[in-house]
Amino acid sequence: MYDLEIRNALIYDGSGKDAYYSNVTATDGKIVYIGEETHPAKRIVDAEGLALAPGFIDSHSHSDQSIFKDPHREHVLRMGATTEIAGQCGHSISPDDGSMKSETRKSVNGGALRYFPDMASAIDAVNELELGTNQCYFTGHGLVRGVVMGTEARKASPDEIERMQKMLEQEIKSGSAGFSTGLSYVPGIYSDTKELTMLAKTAGEWGGLYVTHSRSESMGLFDSVQECINIARDGNVPVNISHFKCVGKEFWGRCERALGMIDAANKDGLHITLDAYPYTAASTTTLSAIPPQFLSKGVDAFAESLDNPLVVKAIYREIFEINDPSWDNSMYYVGLENFLIVRAKETPWAIGKTYAQVGEELGISPFDAVVYLLKANRGVVYECRFSMCEDNVEMILKHPKCMVGSDGIYKPGDLSAHPRAFGTFPRYLGHYIRKRGLLSREEAIRRITSMPAETYGLRGKGRIAAGYDADLVLFDYDSITDNLDFANPFKPNEGIYQVYVDGELVLENNELTGVYNGKYLRRSGR
Repeated sequence: MYDLEIRNALIYDGSGKDAYYSNVTATDGKIVYIGEETHPAKRIVDAEGLALAPGFIDSHSHSDQSIFKDPHREHVLRMGATTEIAGQCGHSISPDDGSMKSETRKSVNGGALRYFPDMASAIDAVNELELGTNQCYFTGHGLVRGVVMGTEARKASPDEIERMQKMLEQEIKSGSAGFSTGLSYVPGIYSDTKELTMLAKTAGEWGGLYVTHSRSESMGLFDSVQECINIARDGNVPVNISHFKCVGKEFWGRCERALGMIDAANKDGLHITLDAYPYTAASTTTLSAIPPQFLSKGVDAFAESLDNPLVVKAIYREIFEINDPSWDNSMYYVGLENFLIVRAKETPWAIGKTYAQVGEELGISPFDAVVYLLKANRGVVYECRFSMCEDNVEMILKHPKCMVGSDGIYKPGDLSAHPRAFGTFPRYLGHYIRKRGLLSREEAIRRITSMPAETYGLRGKGRIAAGYDADLVLFDYDSITDNLDFANPFKPNEGIYQVYVDGELVLENNELTGVYNGKYLRRSGR
C-alpha cells in the first residue's frame, strides 16, 4: 500500500508545459507514479476541480532570522511554500566564532536570534527543530566581514580578504549555498568591488552562488547592475540580484534599461538571474536610510549619537542638502510620508503610521520624528516604503530570468509587518497571473518551482515527476488570492487547500496538522 494518492488533479508539473489531468502516487516521501491508474493508499484525496503543483519555493526569505522562534512556519505554508532560501542580504546565522563584540554582532547579523561558529553546527541545530518548511541558507557577507573587520568603514586589505575567503570556503563545504551581500547595510556598504569579486569567486569555485542586495536601486541603479555583471564575469560565478526594483519616482523610467543590461550579459554567456516580490512597497530597517558614515561604530553608538544636535544636523544635511549618489538616499527620493512604521518595540503607538504622521502628532518635522523614534527604539525601527510603481513590478515579474521571493521579515509577536510575508504567492498567482495575465499559468508555476530549484541546486525539488520529492500544494487556481493589506497583513489567504512536505500533509484549510517534515537542503553544486 502506498502512502498517498491524489486523484483527478489538474497537474502543473513545474516544467512550464501544458497542465494535464492525472493521478499522483507517493510513498516514503517520493513521487512514484503519475498516470490514469489508481492504487491503494493510506491517504486518498479526490482533487477534482483543483490544481496540483510542486510546493512553491520562496527564492528570497529571511527565515533563518526567526527559525528558532518560529520553526513551524505556518504563515509560509499558508502561502503554499514548502522551501525557503534564506541567509540573504548579507545576513546569516553563521559564521560567528564568538570573537565579535556584542555591538558588532548586533550591527551585522540582521537581528538573528541565534548564531553559530560555522554552517555545519547551524544546520545541525536547525535540523533538530520541528521544521514546517525545508530550509537552505547562504552565508552572509555581514557576518564574515564582521568577524574579520568589525564594522570598520574602509576597504579590506589583501590579508583580510584572504581570511574571509577561507571562512567562506569552509562554510560552503559545510552546506552553505554560497555567498550573499547586503550592500545598503553595514558593513557591506563599506566594501569595494574587488573584495566582493574575490569572495564571489571563492563561492563559485566551491559550487556556490553569489546573491546580492545590490548597492543601489535608485540613482546608482545602472552602476549597481554593472557591478553585478562584472562580479559574475570576473568571479566566474552565477549571480542572483535580490528583490530587483527601481526605487523613487524619478528613477522608475530606468527599469527597462537595467533589465536590458542583464539580458545582454546573459547573451554574452554569463548566468544572472533575479527575484522580486509582487508589491510596490519595500520593507527594511530605517537605519538603511541613514548615511553610512554615521553607522560605523554600531547601532547602539549611533542611537546615542542622536543626543548630539550637531550629529543630527549633519545627518540632515547629508540627506537633504548634499545627497551623495554613492548610497541610496530613500528619505530624499521616496519621502517620509511614504515610510510606514511596522516594527518599533518601544513605541508601539507609532506602528501603522508614517513618519510624517508621527511628526504631525508630536508637533515636529518628519525628519525629527525619525530621530525621535530611532532614539526611543535604540536604532531598531522597521518600515514599509511605498517606493515602486505597478508598471515596473509587472515588467520585472515578466522578465524571463525572474523568480519570486517574499523577502518575508516576520517574527511571532510582531504587531505588524509587510503583507509579503504572508501573501506573496497567492498574490502573485491570483492578481498578477489570473487577473493581470502577465504569464501563462504553467510558466508562472515554473517560476516558483523548478526554476528556483534548478538555480539553487535543490535536487529532487520543484517538479511533479517520478523520483522527485512529494512536496505538493493543492489549490484552486480560479480562487487563489491574498486578502491582506498594510493595515491588516495577517488575514488568511484563500484557495490553498492542502500542502504536503515529503509526502506528509502539513497544512489543510489553513490549519497546521501537527506534522513537521521539513529539513535542511544542501545545494547539489553547479
